Amino acid sequence: MRVLGIDIGTTNIKAVELSGTTDNIVLENYGILETYGYLERNNATIQSNYFKLVEEISVDLLKKLFLILKPKTKHVVFSLPIFSSFITQFELPFTEKNDIAKAVGFEAKKYIPVPLEELEINWMVTEQSENGGKKKSDVVLIAMPKELIEKYKRISNNLNLNLLGYEVEGLSLVRSVIKGDRRTTLIVDLGTQITNFHIIENGFLTNYESLNIGGAEITHVISQSLGVAKERAEEFKKIKGFKVGPEEAGVINILMPIVDNFGNEILRMMDMYQQKNNRKIERIILTGGGTNMPGLIEYFSEFLNMPVERVWPFNGIHYADFLEPLLKDVAPLLAVASGAAIRALE
Repeated sequence: MRVLGIDIGTTNIKAVELSGTTDNIVLENYGILETYGYLERNNATIQSNYFKLVEEISVDLLKKLFLILKPKTKHVVFSLPIFSSFITQFELPFTEKNDIAKAVGFEAKKYIPVPLEELEINWMVTEQSENGGKKKSDVVLIAMPKELIEKYKRISNNLNLNLLGYEVEGLSLVRSVIKGDRRTTLIVDLGTQITNFHIIENGFLTNYESLNIGGAEITHVISQSLGVAKERAEEFKKIKGFKVGPEEAGVINILMPIVDNFGNEILRMMDMYQQKNNRKIERIILTGGGTNMPGLIEYFSEFLNMPVERVWPFNGIHYADFLEPLLKDVAPLLAVASGAAIRALE
């Protein structure tokens, strides 16, 4: 079986074509279509917060991507933006599965600020334990807006695709990146407009937060500092990043407050998790397009005083040897789409 995993981001669309079965997955193809309108207009995005997805633009861009990619399948799985979904974790007294299902609906009303009939709700028990003779179940609830899901269905229909499923991007990241690792992990997805922070516990997505700042802000600061167009600043960011010469050292001093903002947010989430759960974050993985900024991972490792890993979503996936150097460059962009495709092959 072949399947396309598709990730519609705020300023680009990524697709990964996989084939095979759970134990023998093969990377057949991949593609990335970038849009750069955001460099001139901050609101020139494919989708943004508050469930806004521009269907017409998405269909048009996917058509262009497919012309280049030439996929050999119509089967697709979409990842949905996590900032448009609701994720929460809570405890319930240990009961039978049917009783948990009833309790989840009641608990959901406490945590979700919109009518439940407007949402598609899924839940999973991540852990069952006993304390002082009392058994409890830890439950993670994920709710996705039906309005947004319908938009993805219409996009599929307009492109004559066979929609096999959809899931929030955090779940796709778990499939492609975690792959059975039980360490408590923080995945930082540094996007163009938005940065998402995912906490993975025992292989389950349990919490997330979004920060309305991303790589575009870094580009803007470089543009202002050097007095160059944003297109040139974007190129500077991708090629030099933190590894600049003496004549450009002043740019780093200007960038530090922004990058430190990301670092402080990571520290805040780590502290919050430790205080609540009496456990530490054991692993940090950086993904998203901003990951490719030279020197950024080293900077975060020093700032956080612990190793920070660059995402690699192709462990356990077979691919041609000549693709290795190419995949190293695009891996941070393809992690979500890869995980979405894996969903259909499990």
